[in-house]
Amino acid sequence: MNASLVKHSFSAAIFGITLGLAFPVLAQQGPVNLAPPVRLDAHPKQPTSKPDVTRQTPSPNVGDGIPAHVPIMGGAVQAETLDAVNPDVAGVLNDQTGGFGSAMWLDTSRLVIEDLLAKIPVTSSSPVMRKLMHRLLLTGAEVPTGGVPGSLIALRAKQLLAMGDFNGVNALLKVVPGYAANPELLRIEVDSRLLTGDVARACQVASSYIENQNTVYWQKAFIFCQALNGQTEQAQLGISLLQELGDQDTVFFTLVEALSNPSAPPVIDRLPDPSPLHLALARVARAQLPTDVISSNRPAILRAIAISPNAAPELRLEAAERAEVAGALPVDALRQLYASIEFPKESLKSPLSTAAQLSGPMSRALLYRATLSQTVPAAQAEALAQALKLARNGGRYASTARAFLPQITRIEPSIELAWFAPEAIRAFLIANRHEAARGWFELLKGTAEHDENLAAALSALMPVAKLSGFDQARAWPMDQLPKWWGTVKDGEGARDKAAILATVFQALGENIPDEMWANLISGPAYKTVLAPHPALWFVLDGAANRGRIGETVLASLVVLGEGGPARASPMILQRVIKALMAVGLEDEARLMALEAAVAAGL
Repeated sequence: MNASLVKHSFSAAIFGITLGLAFPVLAQQGPVNLAPPVRLDAHPKQPTSKPDVTRQTPSPNVGDGIPAHVPIMGGAVQAETLDAVNPDVAGVLNDQTGGFGSAMWLDTSRLVIEDLLAKIPVTSSSPVMRKLMHRLLLTGAEVPTGGVPGSLIALRAKQLLAMGDFNGVNALLKVVPGYAANPELLRIEVDSRLLTGDVARACQVASSYIENQNTVYWQKAFIFCQALNGQTEQAQLGISLLQELGDQDTVFFTLVEALSNPSAPPVIDRLPDPSPLHLALARVARAQLPTDVISSNRPAILRAIAISPNAAPELRLEAAERAEVAGALPVDALRQLYASIEFPKESLKSPLSTAAQLSGPMSRALLYRATLSQTVPAAQAEALAQALKLARNGGRYASTARAFLPQITRIEPSIELAWFAPEAIRAFLIANRHEAARGWFELLKGTAEHDENLAAALSALMPVAKLSGFDQARAWPMDQLPKWWGTVKDGEGARDKAAILATVFQALGENIPDEMWANLISGPAYKTVLAPHPALWFVLDGAANRGRIGETVLASLVVLGEGGPARASPMILQRVIKALMAVGLEDEARLMALEAAVAAGL
């Protein structure tokens, strides 16, 4: 069949179908309920009049500190017609609500903004980097002239979606004037709805825009909605036409067929790069997700897998931990998943020995269950120490500390548990729970006077406590660094750890004794590390020196890359921290230094 004729036939078939679908609301479990059709009057195909963009926007239920307010156009609400408003300037944060200011792109090249925005490391596990990305993407600000209007706002929304920041996506779309005319924004909304289980809204958008957005993406979305609504013949016709056009998405075809003939759950052998539509289809069709689905590194996808009842428990745990690390899943959701995993009674009786034989996520789930059931503080502390030790070895210390924080909080400081004090203090400091750390710190100081091991533990802890801003360690002087080095120099990787610590302190403005640098000279003179392109260095330095905050943050994120502070070399950390300090982001710079130190094992 001629390709153009097939496409015309597909369009005719689709458009000839009544769009009054009964759209289901996807539930976590149980049957799918059908609701009456709802036409999207909020998204007219062709506006008949210019809307008033000054009207009050409904308060978005978005959390993450996003306030309820009217749309921000370059930092202020402007009474302009739609033709006069550039959608790229829209945002939900301003100077007073955590944004970087309406002038954050002043004197920045649009080419730099477009190129670097597309490269921000949305999969980074760094909490401080994620917060910077969140603020950068949601700030309403004037943008340089040129380019295609609407391209920057689409890129911002796309990156928020990739981060798994669904609240941010929802909030941003609500304040973009005329966003229904931007196909990229519409697709981002549909993907966001599919990943969060709001299939009803996704199908409403698909049904309203299939006539104007006749691409494979929208055709598949519409076919999904048809199959979900019981319109089997229409869905099968759509699949046949897609196959004739050469589409080879066998997973999509299998899952739609299963919805049309739900005799048994379909089998998916491989799905290494799932799309939002694949995951939504698999969930509705109750298809078990294959193990390779976890190979995706996208936080939004990982979050969807973590909350999918059609994934194996270990698969969900792995996805949940990685999604929590990336900031896409609340820590409470990870705790609930840990608590839901069933273990044999024998495993719960001997959790420490059993945990050592399990995979990382399952071992933490077992130890989490054990800490919930234990009533003896010493036994609780042993299980917590084991969980944190395993997490440190696996590179997930900070995430595990956050997840186990309620159990750590329940243990009262005591002489018998002085050995647990360094671990408890470190966990509280990382979680910014300084008041909770105070009792343990006093205990550690008192017992360190009579115990050499605890004295060494206290000395090793002081630099991290100072970096965190803990009041008991703010006065710790830099001339103590050589003495600190003496207590840790025999440990594994001590030279590299000390280099990171001294570097971040110097970047924060501290004066490092020459003796400290002299101590670190011994050893190989060169080390091979990945470094950003020289052009990025000049962009970063130039932006910081001229006070261009948006460009400085953007370049810093790209320079750090997906590895973030945890994997950055000392020289990269120094340049980035100094750049952030130069534009007034001292708190963020200090948090970045703390992340690097903790990740290094300090």
